[in-house]
Amino acid sequence: MSGVRPTRPDRPRRSLPASLTYLIAARLVLNTAHRVVYPFLPAISRGLGISLEQGGLLLSAKAGAGVATPLVVATAGRGEGRRRTMAAGLALFVIGAAVTAASGVYAGALVGFALFGLAKPVFDIAGQAYVADRTPYRRRGRYLALFETTWALALLVGAPATGWLIARLGWRAPFWVAAGLALAALAFLSRMVDRDERPPPGTPVPRLRFSRSAVLILAAVFALMFAAEVSFVVFGAWLEDRFGLSLVALGGAATAIAVAELVGEGASFAFTDRLGPRRSVSLGLALCIAAFACLGPASGSLAGGLAVIVLAFLGFEFAIVSALPLATEVAPEARTRFLAILVVALSASRAAAVALGPILFSWGGFAANSTASAIAGALAMGLVLGVREQGQASPPPQSLPL
Repeated sequence: MSGVRPTRPDRPRRSLPASLTYLIAARLVLNTAHRVVYPFLPAISRGLGISLEQGGLLLSAKAGAGVATPLVVATAGRGEGRRRTMAAGLALFVIGAAVTAASGVYAGALVGFALFGLAKPVFDIAGQAYVADRTPYRRRGRYLALFETTWALALLVGAPATGWLIARLGWRAPFWVAAGLALAALAFLSRMVDRDERPPPGTPVPRLRFSRSAVLILAAVFALMFAAEVSFVVFGAWLEDRFGLSLVALGGAATAIAVAELVGEGASFAFTDRLGPRRSVSLGLALCIAAFACLGPASGSLAGGLAVIVLAFLGFEFAIVSALPLATEVAPEARTRFLAILVVALSASRAAAVALGPILFSWGGFAANSTASAIAGALAMGLVLGVREQGQASPPPQSLPL
């Protein structure tokens, strides 16, 4: 098999710090639209004239659309085209946001949310692969951790901005703003990201091979995401049913989790490269498992329960972000395609957790969910310990001030 990597130019024309700044800004727009629809779903549902249950189907459409990510990567990105794939993701997002806002009807919102659900992972995996192409394995964790801070920032920064826009201009305003910002990002893409290099004529397309480590990572990430989602999906119900918290208080609790996520991402930036990705994932999982195991007994106390669940999500975020360097190197010749398969695993995990979480909560309360989370986390730990770290063939680093 040829060693040519068509998307890694020998002399990148853009500096990585500049490209990374652009990628973080663009992804913050996409992540904000992805995350704020959860707390503002009642307002969006009222604006569309539908019930909250019907509004929940919008989220289902968004989550389910991610399964088509490998198809988009194989067509729009032609397998491993980073910039083409990013362009496809941004274009899908602009169309989805515009359709949702312009139509103002339920059918249009369903189409728009499905496009959101497809656009975000398409852009994400191309950005992750782009960063991985240009950083050595031993230093990759910190750059990917910076890229992942957009998860927490979307809730900490994007949610207040979205609430302000809805209160003053109506539920459609955030979608118009998001469409405009994404369109601007699309316009600047060619200036901020290196073009995809074409391989010499006759060069075969590298095959995506599923090694033992690749399979273990897919299974581990599935279990890890399930551990977090099966408890988070009933987090609000637990606080309302057990303690009668108001919407404002629920928002404060969600902010606490966002801060925990940001701390976890910061910890990954600081420690993943020093400790090694596999060891970092294991440490994050150890904290996550211990916290979820303690959450059942602590769930009777508001302060104690919140403190423990914050620790659980801190450990989860540290683990999931630290897992990215592992995932980017198990199939280095087909990074984007492997990350697209990873998106399918994450989507399937979320779907399973969303379906099972309410059933567990109705059967055994929040303790049942937290127990399931601890068991899934322990399974993820066992799988991660079987992964063999790669990274011997990573590209030389650029001069980076980090």
